[in-house]
Amino acid sequence: LTGNSFMGAGMAKKKEKKENKEHSGLDMVRKYSLGYYGRIIDAFDTLGRYVPDTMVKWIALRKSIFDESQAGALTTREKELIATAIEIVSRKPESGPHARLAIQAGATPKEVAEVCAICILLSGMVSHMSSGQHALKAAEDEYERRRKSQDLRSRSN
Repeated sequence: LTGNSFMGAGMAKKKEKKENKEHSGLDMVRKYSLGYYGRIIDAFDTLGRYVPDTMVKWIALRKSIFDESQAGALTTREKELIATAIEIVSRKPESGPHARLAIQAGATPKEVAEVCAICILLSGMVSHMSSGQHALKAAEDEYERRRKSQDLRSRSN
């Protein structure tokens, strides 16, 4: 092999290794999204295709914050209510996921409604119109879904 051929083969292996790492990072992003949100979040998937390492590190940070096994001052329910509030005041159009997760962690639709009210106070009614109403609707839907699921389990026992 000439010097150039040897370097070309080395570069090709390095490129292949990088592509494999990127592919596994994107797979991890998709798996996390499905497991946590029940679907692949388009924004995560798109960014993960280009900078998977950034997304993998962001997910690691996120897991460290929302990990129930770690002792912390806030419960998962409280963290999800706070995340819901932040999404509402940020006027995120799709504010339902954290509201659903708050319900799954033991919150009630009334608690999500109180979060919406605080957000109206701090960020104005536009925050409720653009985002809060979607969070509250998602919370109601999740609460009802869980209630029906529990009723079915109770009847089958």
